[in-house]
Amino acid sequence: MGMDISGINPTIIGDEPIFPSDWDTLSEKAKDYYRELDEEYHDNNPGVYFRANIWSWRPIHLAIVQSNISMSLGIDDDTIEGMSHNSGSGLKTQKECNALAFALEILADGMEEDGLTEFGFAFGYWNYRDGSMIVSEKDTEVLNSKYPYGKMMTDMPVKLATGDKSKDVWPAHVTQVEHLREFILFLRHCGGFEVW
Repeated sequence: MGMDISGINPTIIGDEPIFPSDWDTLSEKAKDYYRELDEEYHDNNPGVYFRANIWSWRPIHLAIVQSNISMSLGIDDDTIEGMSHNSGSGLKTQKECNALAFALEILADGMEEDGLTEFGFAFGYWNYRDGSMIVSEKDTEVLNSKYPYGKMMTDMPVKLATGDKSKDVWPAHVTQVEHLREFILFLRHCGGFEVW
């Protein structure tokens, strides 16, 4: 599950490739050709579409919330709330998107100056990076008391004492600063957006 963010009035360079109706009968070479055309189109038109899985979108969304507050962007509560799920909510003008992009860029610049490559938010869910285990209920309670709901986390992994050892754990909702930068690029070219 993820969030599909579509530009309302994106800057467009070139024509979007039209995939043939007989796609299933094409050779792999022909399919690869069309995939390359599609990738090139989206690379040249970053305001058309942005995608994030739910685990990555939550930190980006909370960065939007924090930027809205800290930079007094004036995004109303209903729009902010709507961006947290697939409801079609979003900013309607390029001017609004430019202001948000500027605010998020300040955040991303600060993270990179501090040598950070990822950030997350504490939402009460924790896991081990290798994906083999989810932190136990008891450990989750300990972590949730130390890292309250909605807290931005940049110092990861968190050390979790388990008996005589400690293990590295991460909040379940983490994204790369690079992914935030991709969203910023999208914002600068989308002409407004809707989250679906």
